[in-house]
Order: sequence, then C-alpha cells, then structure tokens
Amino acid sequence: MDALENVYGKASGSGFGSAVFHEAAGPGENSENTAMEHYKKFLGPKWNEESQRIWMKPWKKVYHRKLESQTGIVTELASIADTDAKRSIGLLTEFIPDPAAGIEAMASAFDHRDVKDLSIFSIGDSEAMSGIMVTA
Repeated sequence: MDALENVYGKASGSGFGSAVFHEAAGPGENSENTAMEHYKKFLGPKWNEESQRIWMKPWKKVYHRKLESQTGIVTELASIADTDAKRSIGLLTEFIPDPAAGIEAMASAFDHRDVKDLSIFSIGDSEAMSGIMVTA
C-alpha cells in the first residue's frame, strides 16, 4: 500500500487527482458497495443529495477479473474497451512523474496472490471530471 500511496496519494476527499483507499470489504459484503463508499469519500463534500445523480451517471463496472486470470493489472487496464474509461488509463500509467514506479506499485498491490476480487469502474461527472477506480 505504501508504494501505491507514494505514487498516487493517500485517501483524499478532494474529488480530483488520484487517491488510495484501503479499507477492505468485510466477509460477505458486496465489493461494489465498498467501492461506492470509497467513491463517495473521494468526492467528499462534492457528493450530496443533489449531485449524486451527476456523479452516478458514468458509474459502471468496465472490467472484472476472473478468479483464474493471470494477466496482470497493466494488461487488464489495456484491455478495457469502454471509451470513456480508456481515456483515463494513461493518468495512472503514463502521465505521472514516474510511470515505472506507478506500474510497479499497481502490479505489487493488484497482482498479489491474495487479491481475489478486482474490478475497475468508470467514474466522474461526464463533464469536467472523468476517471477510473480500481478496486480489489
């Protein structure tokens, strides 16, 4: 987790940039619900009763890793077909100060043998902000 936080930042409620949240879903909890809670925390005060419709418009699962998959997070990101989500991948892999460190940190966290459930969601407001959320 430290490597991810060093590259992408600690948990934040700013709603822009990148941030690492690492509270795990509990036994029997729905991982998509946990991802949604992280999304709300990331947006901080930008998430409210009036704005949630806007923030939920692009929310969708664009990738889910099969249990037996051995492809790795970098290949999985590259395989995303969703046009809007695809535009944001470079923000995690290329357009950061140290792309090699970012890729290594993601591989270390998301390709670990203990990761059993990995999904990628499209997020944003369909206008000023767009991005992806990787959850495991």
